[in-house]
Amino acid sequence: MKKNTKRYRKTKKAKSKNRKYIFLFIILIILLIYLVLNQNKTILTSAASIDDILSVINKNSLAKVSKYIVYGTHLNLEGSLEIAEDEVSDVTVVARKENEEEIEINTTYEYENGKLSFSTLKNINEGLDLETLDISNYYILLKITNNEKDIKYYSMANNTEYVKPIEYYTLTRNNSNNKIDISFLTQDNLSALALNVSKVHKLPEETYDVVIDPGHGGSDSGAISGKEQEADIVLECGLKLKKELENLGLKVLITRDGKETEEYDIYNIYDEDGRVTLANKSKAKVLVSLHMNSNESDFVDGGVEVYAAPHLDLSLAKLFADNIVENANTTYSKMKTFKEEERCICKNN
Repeated sequence: MKKNTKRYRKTKKAKSKNRKYIFLFIILIILLIYLVLNQNKTILTSAASIDDILSVINKNSLAKVSKYIVYGTHLNLEGSLEIAEDEVSDVTVVARKENEEEIEINTTYEYENGKLSFSTLKNINEGLDLETLDISNYYILLKITNNEKDIKYYSMANNTEYVKPIEYYTLTRNNSNNKIDISFLTQDNLSALALNVSKVHKLPEETYDVVIDPGHGGSDSGAISGKEQEADIVLECGLKLKKELENLGLKVLITRDGKETEEYDIYNIYDEDGRVTLANKSKAKVLVSLHMNSNESDFVDGGVEVYAAPHLDLSLAKLFADNIVENANTTYSKMKTFKEEERCICKNN
């Protein structure tokens, strides 16, 4: 009887101990769930409530963002706001810091049928330069001036299909980078497009500053002249460029290194280890794709062509063309197709 009583007490004690562990485990799970569900509020509540930070905004109306993108080193967006026409004299999108400093972004706008449409997307490599932001919190606001020169600010809500935050890392300088978290945050029935800038000392493994893409490779030789193949020449240039950029402290990815087999060709560049896939996954701020054109017709001389995406400010493209011509002692291409600038060829594709 004493043995049974003793065993009962031990069993009861063990069950009580187990209940404590289970209770602590449940509390831990609840805390984890709470943190996950509230992670989008972290930026807004880290320094002050959204009412304190955005005390200047008009809380009766929100601008609806229909598109927002990061291209290269710049953030751009477009959207709309329902507002009376007599309240609109001038419109600017601004990045407002917690200390009330503002960065104005070049903005175009039009008004029709009670709706104000605004955009910073004239050139997608302009807009808000993410490389120049200080360590701080920023909020993207719509700044509207009326005919009496009174100013009102409007916060922004996400009206796109994209819900995941954007992570941007600045170019490596002095072995460090800034990380910028870009996301729509909500609190107390208000919404804000927020940027949180923080210092990091190493890029994530899958993130690069620059990606170099030497064209062709494997059984795809590209253009051929005698024994010379385009794939070999652009690879040699790409490897030299990679070394020079790394000497400047940049993290560089090259999409192929010359070890491609004969199975590597034009049809598998979208495979997991294909050139296009690797470039898209690199999260690089700059892509340099190297090619050498050829033509069946005879030319007295060739020349440099720089191809760029549509809706760009072409300053960087012209800088590339000018420096290549000067340092390689060559000329500009005389091709006229898709010519956007006198000194370089920029094809909108």
